[in-house]
Amino acid sequence: MRIILIPGLGYDDRIFHKLQLTNIEIEYLNWIEPLKNEHIHDYAQRLFATAKPSSQKTILIGHSLGGVVSQEIASVHQIEKVILISSITARKEIPWTFKIVKPLRLDRFFTKTICVKSIPFWGKSHGFNTETTKLFKSMIQKQTNSYLQWALRALSTWKAPKIPATTKIIRIHGTNDKTLPYKLVSTPELIIENGSHIAVITEAEKISEFLQKNIQN
Repeated sequence: MRIILIPGLGYDDRIFHKLQLTNIEIEYLNWIEPLKNEHIHDYAQRLFATAKPSSQKTILIGHSLGGVVSQEIASVHQIEKVILISSITARKEIPWTFKIVKPLRLDRFFTKTICVKSIPFWGKSHGFNTETTKLFKSMIQKQTNSYLQWALRALSTWKAPKIPATTKIIRIHGTNDKTLPYKLVSTPELIIENGSHIAVITEAEKISEFLQKNIQN
């Protein structure tokens, strides 16, 4: 079994580094630069092509946008399980704050500089503390503005692909997620009480235990 983890929008593999997955070999897929006007479905296939070749069964674990990309991959490739952490499975789960991005062209304002400078205004309510704020700033600085703006547009306009019934979808979501609100999502298999959008860091022990069971079963 190979396990591939895909981070959320603007993050890199460090978003997963507090997870404790014992006796499990994992691989990370960090973001690549999108092509001009590239559809997220095509992007997902290009990203998956950067994974190490393997004939083993595959489990994808995606955080936020990484979960969306995981579903796009699963619509083409044979994937055993898709485990979604703080992510969505349908357009109805996207909050209106994202849906207005393309019509109002708000993605133009989504830059590294604005993300870093604005975090004092929204960080605390989204679950960030001093440690995670420092990590977020480091991760976001690695991205390009063109990627960030493309990714925001892609998420805001996303429509779920058809995934084979043989692929099992497993969901983990925090009740205090301000980015992709819990009240909009279908009932997750693991509900993190008071968990934020970065529960994968702040509630890593609970999530690790759950993942360990669901990867091996």
